[in-house]
Amino acid sequence: MEKTADKRKRRKKPSQAPVALIYFVTLLLFLGIFGLVAKLIIDKLSGGEPETPDLSQTTIESYNTLYARVNDKDVLSDLSVIRIAPEHNKIAVIPLSAFTVSDTDGVSTFREIYADGGIRQLQQAVDTTLGIKTDYYFTISNQIFEDCMDIIGGFVYAPEEELYYLSPTNDNDISLRENEPVSLSGLQIRLICQYPVFSEGRQGNTEFLGTALTSIINSAFDQADIIKDSLDLLYNKTVDGSNTNMSENDYKSLRVYIKQMLDNKVQPAYALVPEGQWTDEKHFIISAEYKNKLYNEMESTKASAEVQTESGETQ
Repeated sequence: MEKTADKRKRRKKPSQAPVALIYFVTLLLFLGIFGLVAKLIIDKLSGGEPETPDLSQTTIESYNTLYARVNDKDVLSDLSVIRIAPEHNKIAVIPLSAFTVSDTDGVSTFREIYADGGIRQLQQAVDTTLGIKTDYYFTISNQIFEDCMDIIGGFVYAPEEELYYLSPTNDNDISLRENEPVSLSGLQIRLICQYPVFSEGRQGNTEFLGTALTSIINSAFDQADIIKDSLDLLYNKTVDGSNTNMSENDYKSLRVYIKQMLDNKVQPAYALVPEGQWTDEKHFIISAEYKNKLYNEMESTKASAEVQTESGETQ
């Protein structure tokens, strides 16, 4: 009888199976949640999320950047203003001679103003003379100029006239035949920008600078995937030893829109070469007609948000 009672007691002892089942289910849920969180973290670190956000409903103001090329003696060689209008998929290149007379006093050239007051004073003179606002500025050494051209790959150029010049101090000679295409390196581009090789004189150098920059930019957009990976390299190369007011945060913000433009598979660059009069070899006066043309171009390439703000529709 005692053995039978013991058996009954053992049968009535509650089973541990439901507890084990609950523990196992809880463990699976925990592992699932942990795995999900881990995947999100890994995707974030490995680029699982798209690097460029959807900007289809976003606008950015068009902006102008002044690039001043200076030689080893810190003398202004030439300069350019590049206007980027992301909403319009346009990049306007304004090449400028260092011998352009500034409207600040009607006498001093950009080269003289830079020598007297540096890049900030030059920026003010450019803004006053062209009737625009430059948002950023850079000083660019000859070496940085050449390196950036070479990173993109130079460009093919067929001059409309024979270009020939023997350098008196080194082997950096120029010898190009009329209408014969040649692939120019960064060094050759820089030398043609400054050597007296054009029948038009310094106006020819200014026009060539515009041709070179637009060709280089459009070439970059033709190899968009490669250039997107090179943007940081180009920025770091440009700011190295440069006097600039563009911060790294500014660059990172603008880089997003540059990448979006690269994805659009267009050739956005075009030149707006200044028109006017050379009173002598060292003084160029921009015409009022050109300034009016430039003003109209600035207005037509504003982002819609800028236009709405000016009209009072958006604040």
